[in-house]
Amino acid sequence: MNLTDFILEISNRASDNESIYFNGGHNGPYNDSETPVRNKGHWLIIFSKCFELTGKQIYLDTVRKLAEYLVSKESRPYGYSFHHRLKEVKDKCNGLIGQAWTFAALAHASLVTENPKFAELAEEVFFQHRFNPECGLWNRMEIDGNIESIDSTFNHQLWFAACASILISSRRNEIYRRIISFLDALSENLTVLDNGLICHPIENQLRGNKFDLSQISNLKKLKNNVFQIMGIRNSKNYDQIKDKNDRMIYKSIGYHQFNIYAFAMLKETIPEHSFWQSPEFGRSVDYLLSDEFKNGISDNIYGFPYNPPGFEIPYSLSVLTDMSESELVEISSWWVNEQFKRCYNPKTRMMDRNTEDSLTHTARIYELANLSNSILEKIEVQI
Repeated sequence: MNLTDFILEISNRASDNESIYFNGGHNGPYNDSETPVRNKGHWLIIFSKCFELTGKQIYLDTVRKLAEYLVSKESRPYGYSFHHRLKEVKDKCNGLIGQAWTFAALAHASLVTENPKFAELAEEVFFQHRFNPECGLWNRMEIDGNIESIDSTFNHQLWFAACASILISSRRNEIYRRIISFLDALSENLTVLDNGLICHPIENQLRGNKFDLSQISNLKKLKNNVFQIMGIRNSKNYDQIKDKNDRMIYKSIGYHQFNIYAFAMLKETIPEHSFWQSPEFGRSVDYLLSDEFKNGISDNIYGFPYNPPGFEIPYSLSVLTDMSESELVEISSWWVNEQFKRCYNPKTRMMDRNTEDSLTHTARIYELANLSNSILEKIEVQI
């Protein structure tokens, strides 16, 4: 069975069991209960790929149904941001990242259905978010329209930009201007360690009152302390890591391929930006191919059980490296099959092994959809 066959098979299974597969999860290790908005958006992208692969009406009908749900009052109850999170003590929009996931789904919906209304609604929500050109970052916006603080998690900002970049809508040029401003400001907002690891927080935002100012100097020290990573890379229990900086590094390793995937999306939509030639970006891509990363991600709770490297690395390498197709297939096959070996259950046909959130983890198969059809056909799945 190749990846094309697998995607079609699991999609058919999900279509026959919507009440299970399309439900909301709880955001993996964070255990924050979620509405169905996230996972339905992920499945919309999977079914879009199925329609691209086969041209069958049944897949297009499912895309339309999921898209109509995403633009409904249930998903966007007050006409502002999409309702993603149910946990009382946290925002309901799930920062910028929740909105990014829905932007991506609606972009695919408009493309596949040839109906611009889905992308146009995502565009509306994009411009409802406050952008700060002086620092190149966006504020969070709650589902009732209240403007919250700047989202201080780097991957949230990055994915918000990446998913907005694929919207084909009337104000696309304005969207691009803001995204280019975001890319221009990466020299201030992105911290890449000497070994290439992308740090989880935004250094620029540590200067705000919300953070301990001592973290700035600590972050700068980490840029020259690669050996500290080596000491914690085999830690299997995040809760057992006591040092604040060690915890940040551990989480950063688990999110590295997630960040690189979004960078690949941006490289495809804005290929001429100077950031792609920067030493920092080059190091971050090289780190993805290193044994140090492979060892560090192996037992990281934010890696295989949550941010699936087996689904994220193949597309990233296809865009960001010059490797031959045969080399890409060989490396991708290892990552894909390692992901399935750890998490896929052939009896339930879900990603429910060694993960805390089987519903979301199964839906994240959508990250394979950006791979070209020819590569999908060449990667053999051993399940």
